[in-house]
Amino acid sequence: MESEPRFIVDNMLGTVARWLRILGYDTVYDDKAEDWMILRRAQIESRIIITRDRGLHNKALKNGLRSILLWEEDMAERLAHIGLIAGIRLSVDLERTRCPLDNTRLVKVSDKREVKDKVPPRVYELHEDFWKCTVCGKVYWIGRHWRLIEKILDEARRKLEQYRARTSIK
Repeated sequence: MESEPRFIVDNMLGTVARWLRILGYDTVYDDKAEDWMILRRAQIESRIIITRDRGLHNKALKNGLRSILLWEEDMAERLAHIGLIAGIRLSVDLERTRCPLDNTRLVKVSDKREVKDKVPPRVYELHEDFWKCTVCGKVYWIGRHWRLIEKILDEARRKLEQYRARTSIK
């Protein structure tokens, strides 16, 4: 099995980094990282650079690194573009999803009592399944925001199929 792509995202695309992490991809994001730091880390760790900065993109290509230049504003279009170039899956796999804040793989909570004091009482009552970040301690669940996530991913999959049809990339 081919290893999954790993990413490093420049400081203009923090939201993209969070989405990639939710999708389960190891994604480095540091809003203070300078271009040379991004290039070096991408090279050392074999990461694909995702940027809006044409200069950084061109430097990456000149150095033999993989880079995706995003120009889209819409998140579904951005994800579809990344999907076309890097072959990412555009669906959430709860076994792989990562903390959107710190990139740590989330762990399913085996006993919901473990999170009772870490989530709002109503959330605790309504939900059975929770995931926890072992580094920052944040707790996640499939709440109302899940519909928006699914809507954006549905749109991204639709756009990806359109891109593939236009470019004949299967």
